[in-house]
Amino acid sequence: MRVIILNDFAYVNGGASQIAIYTAKKMAEEGIDTCLFTGAGPIDKDIKNKKNLKIICLNQYDILTDPNRLRAIIQGIWNYKAKKVFKDLLLSEYDKNDTVIHVHTCQKVLSSSCIKIAKKLGYKVIYHMHDYGIACPNLGFYNYKKRCICEKKAMSIACLKENCDSRKYFHKLWRVCRHYVQENIVSMSKNIDCFIAVSDFSLNILKEYLPTNKKIKVLPNPIDIKYNKKIDVVKNKKIIYIGRLSPEKNPVLLAKCAKDLKISVIFIGDGICKKEIKKINPNAEVTGWISKNEMEKYLIEARALVMTSLWYETQGLVALEAAAYGIPVIAPNTCAITDFIEDNKNGLIFKSNNEFSLRNKIVEILDNKRAQKLSNNSYNYYLKYSEISKCYIANLLELYSSIIVKNHMEKDLYDVNKCNN
Repeated sequence: MRVIILNDFAYVNGGASQIAIYTAKKMAEEGIDTCLFTGAGPIDKDIKNKKNLKIICLNQYDILTDPNRLRAIIQGIWNYKAKKVFKDLLLSEYDKNDTVIHVHTCQKVLSSSCIKIAKKLGYKVIYHMHDYGIACPNLGFYNYKKRCICEKKAMSIACLKENCDSRKYFHKLWRVCRHYVQENIVSMSKNIDCFIAVSDFSLNILKEYLPTNKKIKVLPNPIDIKYNKKIDVVKNKKIIYIGRLSPEKNPVLLAKCAKDLKISVIFIGDGICKKEIKKINPNAEVTGWISKNEMEKYLIEARALVMTSLWYETQGLVALEAAAYGIPVIAPNTCAITDFIEDNKNGLIFKSNNEFSLRNKIVEILDNKRAQKLSNNSYNYYLKYSEISKCYIANLLELYSSIIVKNHMEKDLYDVNKCNN
């Protein structure tokens, strides 16, 4: 068996890339001939010069940072270079009968052109649904203008008329065009051989947009934490936030609550909301993006992790990573992390975008007895989840094998029919 992993980036800049790179590394360690095919660098130092792992990086711009806007517009819909390089790679080195192509992301640098050529050449393709892009043109079922979850049917007339993009309506139309190409030229939802969802929550939202005759596997993301000693949260007073500081993540809500309650708050991450956070709460600490090793010193001083997302998310991996330290999580009721957090047991759930509700939950976590109970339950949940995480690669390999076996069966059937004719 040989595996090709497609991901926009060759480095970790979010949950999807984290899982793609983790998977490539672990597959190589298992002795699987693995290739990580990416659009933008730099290459993560953790996977350089690794045995059994080939890394291809096209060193292109992502569509948001490309100084040539015309190129970004075209490449974002159909990346010709990625298609050509990927085709040459497949034809020169990989047999379609023993190769699985696992797509993590292909919207920000690569494009669905890679999937089109892979299917045209007869390869089996697995699509990992880290976001809602298989259905929704803006990838998140979220209205950036109204700052709320969008409940309109994706690609319906009502959807097309709605200006939901964070910028101008032109960008929405561009996204619609990209999605049209994805579904009508590439026919992704029809041609993908298997879909992976990261939570039941996200699958329930996407289910109506997926073919009923396709294999769908729910495979929660693994936790890759080396330090797993439970901390004493009762001794800690700081509240932390980890993630992009962007409007859909709603970090400003936490900044307001922390100021009102006069408690220490740390924002680990960066984004356009940074200035607003500092304006509302001058005492808030904003670290910017830091490494996992650097992050640990903040985690071991945390009382609780607060998530404030206005949109669905697909899982919320950061909450599970916090549980590895016994840090309880406070999360909104409209977020996918509710699949893993039970209110008043291993965390607290507040009403989304409700300052009063979040403030009350933070007050609850400041009670030592309550914090201790939530911390214990959170850590116990992590211990169970970590056992599941250990099986992640084994589950993937089993899935890959089933795809290859199916490929061989289809080939044998084709050969038999060919002989009979």
